[in-house]
Amino acid sequence: MNSSPKKVKKNASVRLTPEGASTKKKEIKRLKNDSDERKEIKAKRKKLKLENDRESPVKTKKDAVRQDPDGESTTEDVKLKEKKKKKPLQNLKDASKKVKSFATKKAVKRKNENEEGTEAKKPKLVEMKKKDRREIRKKSEQDNYDLSKRIKKIWEQIRKHDISKAQQEKLCTELYNLCKGKIKEIIFAHDTTRVIQDLFKYGTTEHKALVFEEIKDHFLEMVKSKYAKFCVRKIMKYGNKEQKNHVFKAFHGNIRKLIRHSEASDIIEFCYNQYANAQQRSSMVEEFYGPSFALFKTSEVRTLEKLMDAEPLKKDSILGNMKATLEPCIDKNIVSQTLVHRVFLEFFTYCYPKQRTTMIEALRESLVHMLHTRDGAMVAMTCLWYGTKKDRKLIIKSLKTHVVKICKEEYGHLLLLAIFDVVDDTVLIKKAILDEMLKAVSEVAFDQYGRKVLCYLLNSRDPLHFHPDIIKCLAKGDNNETSKKDPTARKSELLAAVSPALIQFVADNVKNIVMNNSSILLLMSILTHATGDMTETMKALVQCVAEPFETKGTESHHIIEHPAGHITLKRIIAHDKSRKEAKNEVLFSRILVDNLPAGAMKSWIVCNRGCFVLVNLLELADKHVTTAVQNEILPEKKSLKKLNFKGAQILFSKLT
Repeated sequence: MNSSPKKVKKNASVRLTPEGASTKKKEIKRLKNDSDERKEIKAKRKKLKLENDRESPVKTKKDAVRQDPDGESTTEDVKLKEKKKKKPLQNLKDASKKVKSFATKKAVKRKNENEEGTEAKKPKLVEMKKKDRREIRKKSEQDNYDLSKRIKKIWEQIRKHDISKAQQEKLCTELYNLCKGKIKEIIFAHDTTRVIQDLFKYGTTEHKALVFEEIKDHFLEMVKSKYAKFCVRKIMKYGNKEQKNHVFKAFHGNIRKLIRHSEASDIIEFCYNQYANAQQRSSMVEEFYGPSFALFKTSEVRTLEKLMDAEPLKKDSILGNMKATLEPCIDKNIVSQTLVHRVFLEFFTYCYPKQRTTMIEALRESLVHMLHTRDGAMVAMTCLWYGTKKDRKLIIKSLKTHVVKICKEEYGHLLLLAIFDVVDDTVLIKKAILDEMLKAVSEVAFDQYGRKVLCYLLNSRDPLHFHPDIIKCLAKGDNNETSKKDPTARKSELLAAVSPALIQFVADNVKNIVMNNSSILLLMSILTHATGDMTETMKALVQCVAEPFETKGTESHHIIEHPAGHITLKRIIAHDKSRKEAKNEVLFSRILVDNLPAGAMKSWIVCNRGCFVLVNLLELADKHVTTAVQNEILPEKKSLKKLNFKGAQILFSKLT
């Protein structure tokens, strides 16, 4: 078949409706008029061209100059002839240019028809100052620009420190009257949201109630806003109990979405940590168990342990929902939330081994962001205990550049203790953790949690340094399947790696360590358990003791009179007994009596603490030490007898 369209004849008549016919006639008439006008314009142009060709140009200006009746020459004829020289079209162009130049000139002030005075024409943006242009732009962009300008002036007065309470209340009332009905609009702007925050902070109970009424239905929208979320913080901080409870109710059913929102997650974290009670916290955690727990709330505190005991058939469903919700949360900004740490810990407590292995693989490189909370540290330790060798290696490598900070964390340092207990690759521990830690050993040693890390390396699980609950917690990882090396061999390798640096640290900072009461236990651990030659360290300590002893007033900075210093000396001297029993030839007491200047021990008997240090030296029962002390103190026996403090009396009895 031939599908080509049929050809239409040129002169084929087309039937039109009456309306179409009239429209067609009008169009034909308009086209004729246009063609007639074009013809007329062409004829005029042709005529003007012929006239210009006939005219002869003026040769010079002098020929056109004529004398006026008074004999003076004028240039009127020249001007007339020059005008004739120009073509008529050029004249039209010149005239249009003059009109345009006149329009661009500054407008002259004129009278209004209503006799309101004089006013200038509206200037262009280009001619305005930068400040005026900015103000015009803000007016066009912001709907409440004039209002925001007024309320910010009042806000500046409200937050002054020297303002009276009565005046502050008056300004708050004025401010609320201006904002009334528009709070939910201005609360999302970066500047006006601060005004509402301070209105809630400094306002009366009535003001707070009125503001709360306007925004109570918009909390979900507010917590997602970059600026309005801070108003929610102010409500939680300065609001009453009912207002705070209303905020928590607004979160019901939306916790899983909000915790993954970049702005809202901060508010959820703030409310969970600072203001949520046990029931509210439980309600927030429940939403991770599944949709039914998010929708149907109870007033009871329902933990996962209670739910597992009451309804064991729901275990698979709950763990599946938790896994599906937690996997998207493994992000740097979300995984640092305390609420997420709690859910992760509950998941690892009750999950199946296969689920645990999968979750450890996903989480192992993000654990460094969880160590600032107790639950987060427990999650990290669980991943370390049940992880494979590859998991452990990646966990340790992820701690690089954060080791010193982790040492000083209240809960984070527990992960390092767990690593020292279970990881067999001590070479990796030395390179990734110990080298970085020992470069900043002073910073670590003078921190309360950093000292625990060093003490654990020297003598792990010593009850003198660690609470029984911490020892019990660390013992959970003892029977893990991945660790194969003998624990004693692992500890000795780590001790050998840290001992030289710690001995040198004591030698370089002996005075600061001895005078610091909190560092005594670390010093004793280093002197007791560190492997290596202690001679240089003890000599540095003796130099500190050998300084001239002078009592200035009621206080003295000498180590003998210092509250912490004299206790340190007594403990080190007492420790020489165990060193002597171990047949260690390097004894602090011997180095002390051999290097003290003459008359040093004699000067100590004038103070109670000095006498007790000398008593400790005599009680050591070392022949060399006892002889040195007696040779210096016996000549002062009569003077010692006259002293009435306890230390002098005990020392006198030891000499007799």
